[in-house]
Amino acid sequence: MLVDFDILPDKSRLWIYAAEQKLTNNQQIYILDFLSNHLESWQAHKLPLMAGVTILEDYFIVVALDETQSTASGCAIDTLQNKIQQVENKLLISLMNRTNIFCVIEDIIQCISISNIDKKISKETLFYDLTVQKKSDLNLWLKPIKEGWCNKFLS
Repeated sequence: MLVDFDILPDKSRLWIYAAEQKLTNNQQIYILDFLSNHLESWQAHKLPLMAGVTILEDYFIVVALDETQSTASGCAIDTLQNKIQQVENKLLISLMNRTNIFCVIEDIIQCISISNIDKKISKETLFYDLTVQKKSDLNLWLKPIKEGWCNKFLS
């Protein structure tokens, strides 16, 4: 069951997908419409899932699920991943590359491969932590690399 992302509880579970390039307005409209259609009838074991979708900072597609109603089964999560893959194929973009880090450099979001992390950033560089798991964590997802999982990739 599709609901407005903003009304979902702070403890809602998150899935975050990141585009390597800034999403255009047309891409964002397509993504929101396509995923909203899926979430409208998203189910786990024939029980409706209460979920919403938004796009943050023109890069990050965020799906939130209120698990107080029903929890997502493995099959339900697979259907969401499949929809994201369909978006990737339709728009010719990458959304699930987990070897990228999204940093703020000179007030601009930049997608950096983990293999190039030492060349472009420091431990103080802010990055978006896409591993956050709850909607409330979005308040803290922009943090210095020294406080995140990717700190281990810096010398």
